[in-house]
Amino acid sequence: TIEGFKIIRRELFLNVGLAIASVGVIVFLTVASPVTSILITINVAFCIVEILGFMFAFGIVIDSVSVINIVLAVGLSVDYSAHVGHCFMVKGGDDKNARALEALTDIGAAVLSGAISTFLAVVVLLFSSSYVFVTLSRQLALTVILGISHGLIFLPVLLAVFGPKPFSSASEHGDDDDDDVGKPDKIGETANNGSDNNGSDNENNSSNNNSEHDA
Repeated sequence: TIEGFKIIRRELFLNVGLAIASVGVIVFLTVASPVTSILITINVAFCIVEILGFMFAFGIVIDSVSVINIVLAVGLSVDYSAHVGHCFMVKGGDDKNARALEALTDIGAAVLSGAISTFLAVVVLLFSSSYVFVTLSRQLALTVILGISHGLIFLPVLLAVFGPKPFSSASEHGDDDDDDVGKPDKIGETANNGSDNNGSDNENNSSNNNSEHDA
């Protein structure tokens, strides 16, 4: 009915808005970067808008089942973006393009594996004859595909353009390698100094023994 549709529409806007706001607050507390949190939240909001667009293309109506799945999509889609955003913040350096690339190199494969496993979990429901299962599987498949696309493609571009400076504790790529390269030299120098000291001690002992023998 028309009255029922008005209630569902109001509940859709209210619940999705509250979910996105909650995601923004939680991401801010976990990532600890206002700019990165805003970019992740915008990323999730765009993903939800695109899901609604594909729902219209697929003929999925706005009812109690689809509204619940849309709210669930907010929590599922933020997972891919949050990992990439946090990994970006722990990469040091002034080149934001290099930091975004390093973040994708480190965590991109893990995020993609999680998306594939989630998609495989719901793909079997696409062939169901139940309206609830078909609607659920289609919306979750859209969530996974759009969420991983935003997390691995759209968000890195935003971070490369608008991304903030890294954490103060972040180290630039290659600093650890430089430290490791320097350690053997220090060890070698210590060993050489030790051998030189041992050699000089032996010479002193030999000279003392010769003096005693002459006496």
